[in-house]
Amino acid sequence: MKTGKHINCSLTQLPFNSVLSFKTLIAQIKQISSTTDHPMQKMAKATLAAVNKAPELNAPICADEALNNHPQLVKQLMAFVISPLRHNSDMEACSLPFASEPFFASELYNKAAGCKSQHFEIAMDGDQDLSLIAKLYQAYLIILEKFYNYSIDVDIPFTYRVTNTNNGSVKYLRKRIHAEYLEINEIKKHPKLSSKEIAELFDNTEDLNLWNSKIPLENFEFSGFMHFSLTDITQDFVISQLKTDLLDKKTIETNEGFEVLQKRMCALFENPQLKFGMAVAPDADANLNINLIWNTIIPRSELQCSDYIGSVYEKAFTENRIINISDLGEQPNDLVVQNLLNAGIRSLAIVPLFIDEQPVGMLEFACAAPDNISMFQIKRLHDVFPTFALALKRSKEEWNDKIRAVIQDEFTAIHPTIEWRFREAVGRFLSHTNKSNQVPMEKIVFPDVVPIYGAADIRGSSLERNMAIQEDLTEQLEHARDILNYAIQLKDMPLLDDICFNIQQNINTVKSGLKAGDEVVILEFLKKEVNPVLNLLKERYADLSEPVDVYFSSLDPELKVVYKKRRDFENSLTKISNTVSEIIDIEQHKAQAVFPHYFEKYQTDGVEYNAYIGQSLVKNLNYNTIYLKNIRLWQLLVKVKVARSIKLLQPQLTTKLDITQLILVHSNPLSIEFRQDEKKFDVAGAYNIRYEITKKRIDKARINGSNERITQVGKIAIIYSHADEIQEYKKYIDYLIAQGYLAPTIEELELEDLKGASGLRALRVEVNFDNLAPNEINPEEIARIVTNN
Repeated sequence: MKTGKHINCSLTQLPFNSVLSFKTLIAQIKQISSTTDHPMQKMAKATLAAVNKAPELNAPICADEALNNHPQLVKQLMAFVISPLRHNSDMEACSLPFASEPFFASELYNKAAGCKSQHFEIAMDGDQDLSLIAKLYQAYLIILEKFYNYSIDVDIPFTYRVTNTNNGSVKYLRKRIHAEYLEINEIKKHPKLSSKEIAELFDNTEDLNLWNSKIPLENFEFSGFMHFSLTDITQDFVISQLKTDLLDKKTIETNEGFEVLQKRMCALFENPQLKFGMAVAPDADANLNINLIWNTIIPRSELQCSDYIGSVYEKAFTENRIINISDLGEQPNDLVVQNLLNAGIRSLAIVPLFIDEQPVGMLEFACAAPDNISMFQIKRLHDVFPTFALALKRSKEEWNDKIRAVIQDEFTAIHPTIEWRFREAVGRFLSHTNKSNQVPMEKIVFPDVVPIYGAADIRGSSLERNMAIQEDLTEQLEHARDILNYAIQLKDMPLLDDICFNIQQNINTVKSGLKAGDEVVILEFLKKEVNPVLNLLKERYADLSEPVDVYFSSLDPELKVVYKKRRDFENSLTKISNTVSEIIDIEQHKAQAVFPHYFEKYQTDGVEYNAYIGQSLVKNLNYNTIYLKNIRLWQLLVKVKVARSIKLLQPQLTTKLDITQLILVHSNPLSIEFRQDEKKFDVAGAYNIRYEITKKRIDKARINGSNERITQVGKIAIIYSHADEIQEYKKYIDYLIAQGYLAPTIEELELEDLKGASGLRALRVEVNFDNLAPNEINPEEIARIVTNN
């Protein structure tokens, strides 16, 4: 039986008759009486003799008088069902088929469930009579087993919530029914059902009306009695429900959800007076504290987060252990203890919650009486503590998610180093917004930062791409032309002559050099004019079937064009770009560990990156120019590693491509501002614009007085404006030459003037490829070199 869904059921009561009978039990007792080695043979004979003197118990029992007139004999009969030895240890009872009230029960059953103060209800909440629905399913499964030979487990467990109306305590009991003493009589012949029809029933377990149309229950009568047992499953059931509750974030974020948790805890601790609290561990950022879950026993209005510092609560987190205080009245008095005592609390337990050794929150349990909470009770929750921790962590992240959502909407992705600044701005923005005071988002500016720029460009990628396109288009056009020429020999068709002429015109266009838009026009011509004609020729002329199939098999299955040279080019380009990007990502992670800085990388036909370093970018850290020196030497070492790695990659490239690399030096600090309209950082101030212009144009810059580009394969160009900027780099270059990373040749060059940027100079050094093993970049070694220099 599925739960949690609405059951389509028109029945409001059981539609069949139930008759109490001991027939099956008496038959079983007769068998025992004739079994000489059975330990209960004598008792069975005595019981049968007594039953023979009470014929009303041998027939269907229609009135309670039959039972009331023979109480001792009923006990004797029931001794064969419920052992007298289990009366004080097990909750067992027997009842009329599908009845709720038993006619016989063990002593423990009567004590735990039989008294009037115990209110029984199906534990699953809903607006339907779930007890009736469960009984209907039970009846159907018993019928299927007996009349349709459909052998399945007919034991559907019923879980009851049992509330003590005197003190409000709650228990959960699992009821299991044993149907061995049941008989089913047919009032009308049962309808035949195929295996397909039975499968349909189990595919529609929410539709009891369908079940009753296939197997009308009113056609049957149940006789005998039901034997059932109750098991206390409070601990397992409540913990299972807690885990389910905590999957829904509303449970800990709403008052209604928290009340459910409170009731679950009272049931688990078997104490309806238990007080329960929970809280998320607050972050250092005060902006986050406003929206945290803080359902503590003492409300936030009376005790703030800071008030718990130095208290037993802080001790629980510091020592990462559960603290259970049997009597707060015996504890040293502080603000927290005094507030708890004022609230009538004497017993207290505090459970700190951690994930990966990081505090995420805490649970607290309290009672008015001393010595009222045991560690054994708390340990019952051990399996659910991690779920509580995850739920509290999730709630803690809700506010962070709101901040991230605004950052994503207003600022797009933000580098982790500077996220703190955006969180501050958004926190203030949301705080004002919550107070219905809409204010504009403040500007995000980082003053006095030093820029770092580097690029690795794939030399001649545009030319290689165009050549690949030309070769692929030429191959496809010539292949189509050859097939059509062959077709003309088979059958003279003026249309084919015209298409061949157009193909040749397109071949001439490709070979003379493609212009913007030519590729699209040619591909449309092939797809819409050439390919349909080839398919038509294949259908009409058997001799053309194989040539046309070969043509189409040469095309890319998705793009429907020849894509050989372009695929070779794209694969080679991707291998180079991914290799460069991966090296930068790995080494950048190490560089961030030395000192956090802003870093952004762009990957197109090559890889370029912008970085900024300075005091304004970090919080709670002290910046020193030694870190700038670190990143500059790091830059050079990464360039060497990239050059050597691409050299090693060359044999794997189907299209021969290589890279050029440059570094742009700019020592004067500048300011960067986040441009909200463009969702990116840009330099601020007219003077600093020159730096941005230079970045965009230097990759095409030439050496003054020549046509040679400053960037060359196998070399690193270090471009600068002022002589004093390059002195530091010369020391690093000497070190790299001594280590065998660079060749000893150093070129000092002057660049031609660029529009918006003049007076640029460059050092150009050559990577030493005698040793192609990529150099290891050690942050400790970098720190040693820059410190000595």
